[in-house]
Amino acid sequence: MKKVVIEVPKDKSEKIHAKFRDVLYSVSEREQSARFTLYVPDDMLDELIHQTNGSVQKPFRPIWTGLIPDYETGTKEDDRITLIEVSTPDFVISPFVEKIKQQFNSTKKEAIAPIEKIIAATESSAEFDKNKIILAALAGLVALIGLFLNNVGVIIGAMLISPLLGPIYALAVYVAIGDVKTTLRCIEILGLMVFMLVGIAALATFLLSFVVPLSLTPEIVARQDPNAVYILMALLLGFATMTALSEGIPEGIAGVAIAAALLPPAVVTGLSLVLFPEGALRAAILTLQNIVGLIAGSIIGTLFFHIGPRDMFTQGLSRQFITRILWFLTVLIVFLVIVSFLV
Repeated sequence: MKKVVIEVPKDKSEKIHAKFRDVLYSVSEREQSARFTLYVPDDMLDELIHQTNGSVQKPFRPIWTGLIPDYETGTKEDDRITLIEVSTPDFVISPFVEKIKQQFNSTKKEAIAPIEKIIAATESSAEFDKNKIILAALAGLVALIGLFLNNVGVIIGAMLISPLLGPIYALAVYVAIGDVKTTLRCIEILGLMVFMLVGIAALATFLLSFVVPLSLTPEIVARQDPNAVYILMALLLGFATMTALSEGIPEGIAGVAIAAALLPPAVVTGLSLVLFPEGALRAAILTLQNIVGLIAGSIIGTLFFHIGPRDMFTQGLSRQFITRILWFLTVLIVFLVIVSFLV
């Protein structure tokens, strides 16, 4: 349960009244302002702030003074008496609390997790963790065995234990909130895992070739066939990842991990370097198609579910960051589509 205090100039109070028509609240009038006090469920917080932010604050407008934009908002007088304050009370005893929850559940079919919960769910994936690196290496070896045995069940098991998807949805969340530093760290972690998988697969294949005869199986050949359709599939699965994350459905993320099949093409790239160098490039392109599609789909998902910073100024900066990233990904996707027809 959150306590939300919204104070606005009197001339804007009618807009706030209209926003809270179906919500229980109290209001106190002051000389120049009106103060609204609400107690809302945690899941309702983001929606409430999203609905009222536009009424409380004027949008930031860029003022170009050279190469760097400055920002202006409403008048200084309005700024002094305009605020949104959120706090967590120790406890709330009220007969209306259950009514608020029931009212929220009946008016909103899909409850989106607050941004703090989403960030908390991705923090571990945005940090260098040697245990996850080891887990990725083990998943790669298991996938390698499954590919040589042509065993789909073993390959699926490897995808389930692989942590590759974590840095991708973490990257999308930190792009959405405009955190450039953590976004770059997610890219580094993802790149490290992928290159490590390729290297381990190549080394293991080289060593195994001295022990047992190795040949290309149908499961391996299938991962040497890049196609533009895989990018579309990855876009949809990236969006599905953010849906599962925002709804707090971990099994949904596990399903995406299987459907995305991000691990096998990376492993096939490594083993192809040893057994079939001509197929290594095609497997690498398929790996890149999956990664780029998943990232783009996840970022689009953050926009759809309004995952981002709450304050207006940071929202403006994060939207600029998202726009640049999406333009770059669009160019990369077009390039990969063209390449898939040429190789």
